[in-house]
Amino acid sequence: MTQFEMPTLMMVAHGNSGNGGDPAGLLAAKLDPLWDGRVSFGYMRSLPSVPDQLDQLKHDGDADRLILFPLFFSEGYLVFQELPKNLDQAGLDDAVVLPPAINLPGLTEMVANHVHDAIARRGWYASETSVFLVPHGLKTLTEALPETLRFGDGLSRFCRAAEIVVGNIEGRPSLADWRDLGSRKNAVIVPMLAGGGTHARDDLPELISARPGEEIEILAPIGQWDALPALVIEEANRHVARFGKFAVPLGPTGHDLWAEKMVQSA
Repeated sequence: MTQFEMPTLMMVAHGNSGNGGDPAGLLAAKLDPLWDGRVSFGYMRSLPSVPDQLDQLKHDGDADRLILFPLFFSEGYLVFQELPKNLDQAGLDDAVVLPPAINLPGLTEMVANHVHDAIARRGWYASETSVFLVPHGLKTLTEALPETLRFGDGLSRFCRAAEIVVGNIEGRPSLADWRDLGSRKNAVIVPMLAGGGTHARDDLPELISARPGEEIEILAPIGQWDALPALVIEEANRHVARFGKFAVPLGPTGHDLWAEKMVQSA
């Protein structure tokens, strides 16, 4: 055990596609030197699987105090239904689950800072720039998800002169239609993706299909940003109380998955 017997901090993401598509593992590696406790990770749709990792943590005696961070930019089934079910089946339904990435406190300001930096780096004016939020989306979507629109509304308060637009990798509105979706001559692309896998590496550039002379700045996927680990650590620490040499999770305190589930079901 560590000096303060800190809770285990576990990253959870959708899947691992290889070739740069190991978002939960890469984020865990960045968090490891910042967290005075065990750091783990697992995937909902690939290996190492979340259920297997939870079993391993229990076997190692590191699951009694557990905090999870869902590296997701949506509020879908995997986060709000399947993950809680995994915890319940593992007998860990008292674990603290932080908000998914899209609702992580400080994320909006972090994205705004990156947008401002990109605009300044290119010597553009915000009033001449469209900022495209690009989540994974779903093939069945006919309009942007409510959480993406909500995030875009929040971002607009920090980027008042810029135009905020949503273009999904899958479903409508599609990033493939970005020229029609945006009305400004410059474009900043913000991939709301966990890592640099197939969607970021292949699908996104193909959907943009940039032409000579078009002014486009494509940022790295948010899940890879160097500023993200500090936000995760700050939020995780908010759920920890230290008593002498011991540290214990405080449980739900208003910014966690269980609180969000209650709001959604109200």
